[in-house]
Amino acid sequence: MHGVMAHNRCVQWLYSLVASKFRHVVKTALKLLLVFVEYTDENSLLLIDAITAVDSSNSRQPWHNVMRILQDFDASDTELLIYATSLINKCLNNIPDRNVYYDHVDALQDQDMDDIIQLYMAKQGTDLDLLRQLQIFEAVLLYEDGDETAALK
Repeated sequence: MHGVMAHNRCVQWLYSLVASKFRHVVKTALKLLLVFVEYTDENSLLLIDAITAVDSSNSRQPWHNVMRILQDFDASDTELLIYATSLINKCLNNIPDRNVYYDHVDALQDQDMDDIIQLYMAKQGTDLDLLRQLQIFEAVLLYEDGDETAALK
């Protein structure tokens, strides 16, 4: 793990695999990135740097590859959606700098994260684990915005 941590290009490569057209590759990349982020809190920041580097080199907003997964409303593989939202939550929750946190939240919201959340919440039969991850995203954002009572609902 320390070898991966020391080479951000490897993390960038793993993140770029999230854009693969092959679901199995995407799922494996997301799983590996989740393991990487869960290994130590600092890895979230390394992944965020990798995400920013990959997406900016392609003239895209940060989190573009992950958001493409969430924007696929006809996705039959709910595990992909759960892994994607879990990765977002784990990374955002480990950002110590409030300005950097809001930069990434803004990038997600610019890519219609709020609409995506509402769609999945309103969609009948949405997986409970996915709903939980989406609720966590909303609750943490409300808490960061200072609305602690709304976050507890």
